Amino acid sequence: MEYIKKQIYTLPEIRRITKPLWSAWIVTVCGAACGVPILFNPNISDTAASNLIWGVVVGVCSLLLTLCYYAFGDSRRPYHKTLHQTLEPTLVYYPLTAQQQLTSALESHDEEALAKVKKSAHPELILMRYSDKADTIFYSQLLRNTGSKQPEPLTEIIINDLTK
Repeated sequence: MEYIKKQIYTLPEIRRITKPLWSAWIVTVCGAACGVPILFNPNISDTAASNLIWGVVVGVCSLLLTLCYYAFGDSRRPYHKTLHQTLEPTLVYYPLTAQQQLTSALESHDEEALAKVKKSAHPELILMRYSDKADTIFYSQLLRNTGSKQPEPLTEIIINDLTK
């Protein structure tokens, strides 16, 4: 389903957002800043030194966890600039016989007709949609399952903006 995601990023109102790393950097810098006075003060108590060590350990662990989450998690999501919301993907499966109904409902931007089309448990036709949480805008594409890894697109990305 990366095909539609790559196409969505080419639209002017969509941008790619990534998880911020600034929070982990702030915690790490604060932990390191706590250690600076101890380096220059030879009369520091054991309690303060142990608090410093815990602060540095927590800061470094926070940085490592954020870096791992950024590197291995799903850090890239489509973001709609005007709505100030991320778009969430949805997959709906339909039988192959519903292709004409789906295509006409998508092209006419008729959400009611689309809801009436019979769904299937088998992915013969796949409707891939990205929408905001309030379901006010939809980026849809109809795909046919070919049995290979990449389904065949039957339509271009169809934008249905219900806010207009």
